[in-house]
Amino acid sequence: MLEEARERWPGRASFILAAVGSAVGLGNAWRFPYVCYANGGGAFLIPYFIGLFVLGIPWLAMELGMGHMMQKGAPQTFASMGKKWEWAGWWQVLMAFMLVIYYVVIMSWCLGYMVHSATLSWGSDATGFFHDFIGKTGGVEVTGALQWPILIGLLICWVAIFFILHRGVRRVGKVVWFTVLLPWALLVILVIRGLTLDGALDGLNWYLEPNLAALLKPNVWVAAFGQIAFSLSVGQGVMIAYASYLPKKSDVTNNCVITSLADAATAFFAGFAVFSILGFMIFQNPGLEIGELSESSIGLAFTTYPTAISQMPTGGQIIGIIFFLCLWTLGIDSAFSLAESFITAITDKWEISKDRATALVCSFAFLAGAIFTTGAGIYWLDIVDHAVGFYGLLLCGLTMCLVVGWVFGADKLRCHLNEASDIKLGKWFNWFIKVVTPLAIMIPLVPALINNIRTPYNGHPQWALLIGLWGALVGTLVLAFVLAHIKEKEEAAK
Repeated sequence: MLEEARERWPGRASFILAAVGSAVGLGNAWRFPYVCYANGGGAFLIPYFIGLFVLGIPWLAMELGMGHMMQKGAPQTFASMGKKWEWAGWWQVLMAFMLVIYYVVIMSWCLGYMVHSATLSWGSDATGFFHDFIGKTGGVEVTGALQWPILIGLLICWVAIFFILHRGVRRVGKVVWFTVLLPWALLVILVIRGLTLDGALDGLNWYLEPNLAALLKPNVWVAAFGQIAFSLSVGQGVMIAYASYLPKKSDVTNNCVITSLADAATAFFAGFAVFSILGFMIFQNPGLEIGELSESSIGLAFTTYPTAISQMPTGGQIIGIIFFLCLWTLGIDSAFSLAESFITAITDKWEISKDRATALVCSFAFLAGAIFTTGAGIYWLDIVDHAVGFYGLLLCGLTMCLVVGWVFGADKLRCHLNEASDIKLGKWFNWFIKVVTPLAIMIPLVPALINNIRTPYNGHPQWALLIGLWGALVGTLVLAFVLAHIKEKEEAAK
């Protein structure tokens, strides 16, 4: 794609909304509040914001800056730093593609729960209802049947993503005014409703009361830095692709800070919506402990929260619909940004129209996502998410820091960022990219790797981990090298 013919965002505000929408996803609504509570409550905010400034913002600035400088998606951005590094960009976009395959399945769950909220179908046994809804089997070795409602919801989600993306970022720039602003409005409604319920203040106390002793535990810092990496849509080629459509004279650093702080603020605010409701649930069930409510962030969203909704004196159906609509709209921005990462990489390298590339990516992702709509789907989702959404993301980020910092030159990037920015970066930024941020990436990465070598992840059988975890990492890496060595159409014709 020639630089002068490259698409452009309709305006700076549209880009910022798109970037914020990509960063603010499903994890903001359920993962951050759960991780915060489980790791010291209000004290967790200390390592979280330290992680934001030593890991999140430098990493995001690096990706936005490189995409803006090269005016290309992730593979061609890496190729511009040296042809032998193109594989690293393909590895990023392949991780994004694998992530979006199962991510959209969770969005399909949200669609189904929106429908069931109208009658509060889960009744008093939300856990049993969720297991029946996804057709959960006894283990990953028992595939079970396709869950047709989830598969239909999956199709609806991918059709929506196709129509958002196939006309390029100018359409995306218009869509995000709705898909980003609506969930914020819905979160406000949920917080207001939650605060009117008995026990809400107790719930907020559990959420925010600082347990300073937790700061002495290494796992709290691991969780904080892992949450930062998980939340900002870095390491997946998304922000590189989005920034490549910015005009040459754009204040990238300022956009980076706005995006990072908006993401953190949304996650923090979502905790008020979640824990005010949980406080009400404890009030309704004396003797129940907050720690007994959920063993996972997904459980918090699809079992604990619905149970609390069903116990509301009035308006439970409406709150249920609003909550799951909020989750879906939070998810759609992240989903189409992940798909766009791969689509941009394809259209940058080969002469293929945006329409066709989008259709191919969406169609293949829908078909591949079918495995996650089976009874064993939740087990495979857990395994692949750990491979892609954790290891893959961190390894891709580490690779980018090393290539940009030590091969391309962090100072070149810093000078580019400073050209049009109100926020001037000093030479400290060079050392953040070269040393500090890579070390920060290692904080969650190394302990998890040691633990997973010693103990099978979440008790899954070794054969499933070999396929879904280590196989996903190695397989995408091999495919990245293959894609990097396929010649562009112009080269092949010579």
